[in-house]
Amino acid sequence: MPSYLVTGSSRGLGLGFVTELLKGKDNVVIATARNTAASTGLQELKGKHRDGQLHLIDLDVTNIKSIQRAAQETSRLLPGGLDNLISNAGVNPNPSTSFEDIDVNEFIDEVNFNLTATLLLLREFIPLVRKSVAKRVLVISSVLGSTELGASMPNLQNAYSTAKAALNMMVRKWSAVLKDQGITTVLLHPGYSASTEVGSGIEEWMRTYAPNVPRQTIEECAESSMKVLAGITPKDNGMFYNYDGTKLPW
Repeated sequence: MPSYLVTGSSRGLGLGFVTELLKGKDNVVIATARNTAASTGLQELKGKHRDGQLHLIDLDVTNIKSIQRAAQETSRLLPGGLDNLISNAGVNPNPSTSFEDIDVNEFIDEVNFNLTATLLLLREFIPLVRKSVAKRVLVISSVLGSTELGASMPNLQNAYSTAKAALNMMVRKWSAVLKDQGITTVLLHPGYSASTEVGSGIEEWMRTYAPNVPRQTIEECAESSMKVLAGITPKDNGMFYNYDGTKLPW
């Protein structure tokens, strides 16, 4: 049975990913969040699905001990390894603050959450991915992390964009090493939904400056993103994809 672990799944896209993956009756899904018991969405899903298909694990991606505990629990649940690791957790507290005005400590916190936390997560979970059959890592990034497109989006999510660009480079370089271990690692922009925490913060900017960018529901973003994941093969290693499967510029 294919196995999946999704971080940041208490709400928004993460919860959407979990919901979409549970449509596959043979899938085993591990949903993680800082406090899974407090997530109404996860608790509702837990009540709807058979024992053994959905597991809830508390995981704070900013806390190395929490990550290690979650990895140990995942290892017990999946002795044959984790087929698909989906790194989704992210935050964007300053959607329109200029570089001149942004609080430096908040900037550092955002970079740590969007970049360093992914480093810590992958280091602990890659050994489990390595043991599996599928050996796939999907890192949720953003078109805002494209350095080529950055100049067309001035003062939009400056700290978030900076962190995602750095994330893209880290994953790009790391994927070249993981390839030799049989692991396929891909970056994905999941699309724009004003219903997510990140998307809602830039809704006004999008209406004014990017009215033609497709708006999607969380369900649509999740469905298209998981379709991309399902089609990933080793030749896709190190690529940066849009939600529709097209390649994005670095």
